[in-house]
Amino acid sequence: MWRGVTVGKPYLGGATMVQAGHHTQKFVCYPISRAHAERGEALINWICDLHVSNMAGDGALPSREDWNKPGRLEDFLPRFADWKFDWLDVPGIIRTAHTILEFPMIDRDPLPRWSHGRVTLLGDAAHPMYPIGSNGASQAILDGEAITQELLAGGDPEAALQRYEQRRLPPTARIVDSNRRKGIDVMLDIVEQRAPQGFSDLESVLPSDELEKIVGDYKKLVAQDRETLLKLADAQ
Repeated sequence: MWRGVTVGKPYLGGATMVQAGHHTQKFVCYPISRAHAERGEALINWICDLHVSNMAGDGALPSREDWNKPGRLEDFLPRFADWKFDWLDVPGIIRTAHTILEFPMIDRDPLPRWSHGRVTLLGDAAHPMYPIGSNGASQAILDGEAITQELLAGGDPEAALQRYEQRRLPPTARIVDSNRRKGIDVMLDIVEQRAPQGFSDLESVLPSDELEKIVGDYKKLVAQDRETLLKLADAQ
């Protein structure tokens, strides 16, 4: 996964998130600031995902955990060189980034336990998962809420941490497994399989009811569906 931030012209509605491609080659971008609005520009965050087996060609896999490695355009830009749309110039956005970093996309098998006495895990330390659906951040927030509620309930702190673990370990393990199987990005692969040469009408390729079910099922899995959010709001 290569990431960067580019100052560029707003596209479509000016607040649109784009996910283009499929499981083995994907481009994601969205505006994150209007700091340059006086010039008619915005900060655009972007991510390029590529499935690679051996980037160096020497039998060695990329480093699994190196979070500050500079990215090289020649490693990924050629795969996106012709991704130019009327409303978005993908290679142009990539080339004009201030800095490009390369990240491994990794996860871990769910742990059997998080808590050991008065020590427990939270967020990515507890359930590192493939970065699909922004669940690294959102699930850490839900962890924080759960652990706070259990500690505020009083009693033995170790028992509170055990209750927190019982609440949060099973659902996050399911998300780890789902993201490993493409998670919500499965909709991109469905479109790629059904219309490999492109399409002019998404509804003819992926009907809205089918799309809504994919999105709805994933929202329920990660506790972002309307009903769950309303319950959380009522509990505050």
